[in-house]
Amino acid sequence: MDLKRITWQAVKWRRAQRTVTKLQQKIFQAAKENNLLKLHKYQEKLLESDSAKLLAVRKVTQDNRGKRTAGIDGVSLLKPEERLKMAKVTKIDGKASPIRRVYIPKPGTDEKRPLGIPTVRDRAKQALAKLALEPEWEAKFEPNSYGFRPGRSTRDAIEAIHHSLRGIKTGKYVLGADISKCFDKIDHDKLIEKMNTHKLLERQVKSWLRAGVMDNGAYTPSTSGTPQGGVISPLLSNIALHGMETHLKKWVKTQTILNSKGVKLSPTSKMASLGIIRYADDFVIMHKDLEIVSRAKTEIEKWLITMGLELKESKTSITHTDSVHLGKVGFDFLGFNIRRYSVGVNSRNKFGSSFKTIIKPSKEGIKSHYSDLVRVIGNTNKVTVLITQLNPIIRGWCNYFSTVSSKETYSKLRNLLFYRLWRWARRNHPTRSAEWIYNKYFQRQHGGQLSFGRKTDQGWVGVKYHNQYSIARHVKIKGSKSPYDGDHPYWILRLTRYSGLTGKVGILLKRQKGKCSICSLPFWQTDVMEMDHKIPKSKGGKDGIQNLRLVHGHCHDQRNVIEKPVMSSSLES
Repeated sequence: MDLKRITWQAVKWRRAQRTVTKLQQKIFQAAKENNLLKLHKYQEKLLESDSAKLLAVRKVTQDNRGKRTAGIDGVSLLKPEERLKMAKVTKIDGKASPIRRVYIPKPGTDEKRPLGIPTVRDRAKQALAKLALEPEWEAKFEPNSYGFRPGRSTRDAIEAIHHSLRGIKTGKYVLGADISKCFDKIDHDKLIEKMNTHKLLERQVKSWLRAGVMDNGAYTPSTSGTPQGGVISPLLSNIALHGMETHLKKWVKTQTILNSKGVKLSPTSKMASLGIIRYADDFVIMHKDLEIVSRAKTEIEKWLITMGLELKESKTSITHTDSVHLGKVGFDFLGFNIRRYSVGVNSRNKFGSSFKTIIKPSKEGIKSHYSDLVRVIGNTNKVTVLITQLNPIIRGWCNYFSTVSSKETYSKLRNLLFYRLWRWARRNHPTRSAEWIYNKYFQRQHGGQLSFGRKTDQGWVGVKYHNQYSIARHVKIKGSKSPYDGDHPYWILRLTRYSGLTGKVGILLKRQKGKCSICSLPFWQTDVMEMDHKIPKSKGGKDGIQNLRLVHGHCHDQRNVIEKPVMSSSLES
């Protein structure tokens, strides 16, 4: 694809995506075979590809949710001709500009998380490098690593824990741990050594790591860490933590472990007895022997030191799945509470256990969510605004917990929310009778349930309560699978069935068999999906499902050709 002879609107994106996908599959296969010669050859070919450069620029200027945030260059949104100009000059050259430091609130605390925003040019280069590096490492990453990886989610991590606890007679001790300031403390030299990539990418990654930070006009050099906010930072952090599971599995083979009859376990049985599931910098280690879990904690601390990391003691503890240990039974992970409950001796399962593993939303997660609902209700006086703000919060929270035992929690939250909404109506109409308030704001919907809302020309519009969302068990991803393995039917099936997308988006995704209605290319889990009207509303089109289609965010943007005013940029400099 010759960038000198085309315009941004004329780019054949379908061809560009196929070109890059084929190269990524070759990189993945070469990494699987540990053929470094082929691996580096295909990576260099991809980095020089015009198709890859176009996709990288599109990723950071159209798809990225943070595209409006500028780095130290002051450039955020780009016009089509500026995007094409950037694609022409984008290359891995070993250079990098300092990042701009911004701070965002940290959920659930008064702390603020520091983010590092690279310049838009560096973001494009990082996206290009990620296209080449991610397939290599997807071929190497351990099966029980789930965070910041394409096609994997918190649902897979939780289901992996469920599998580990299923079919055991006795419970397990659990080390729940969090790595302290993981993104900020990773040792640069150790990370580069572990990457073991060719010189071109090595120089470029080094320059990003050591580019320094501009904070309120003051420059600070970078001596460790990968800045949160960079396109490639999550991948680099996963590379830094890669090997944790393998190290512990090798270590546990050296330990003396006895079965229930006092017989020593074989090396294979020892490895199978230890469970470790990691999501980004949070992980759990599970074993039936408290001594093994305690030693594993010491062993993992030693391993982390080699990368310049350490455990966060305030978020590291040992509990038990069945009985009280150190004042607590069960454990919390990623907002879920995991615990084994006694079902009685007469209700033993096929494995001979009288305990059943039940996963629910954690108490802290429920409390935080309810606080969000109360805050919205307390700060809103108009019913239409209230409905508009509450429904997305409820929908997002319920979808997150829709694969575990949340029915009881949903019912409880529905009752609490109903009570709050009734109080809101009474507060806004103190002189009106209860009957008047009932007739104005409430109507029986969904099998006789009282819905809070208002009548409109299109009918009743109301709050969708928690207990109106369905619950379905998630199917865990196969440990060896990757989006770069070429098994498209498997990934389309997972996206359409187990993506967690509901409502109109979920219906359209299944109807279109996981493909964009404009470019006909499959959606990836990381893609921005938007609903588009087949017949525009300006021409009489309706909002009904029959007039909607699901498209990529960039396809939607390209179709509408809507360009908002942007800040002037200096791409020639």
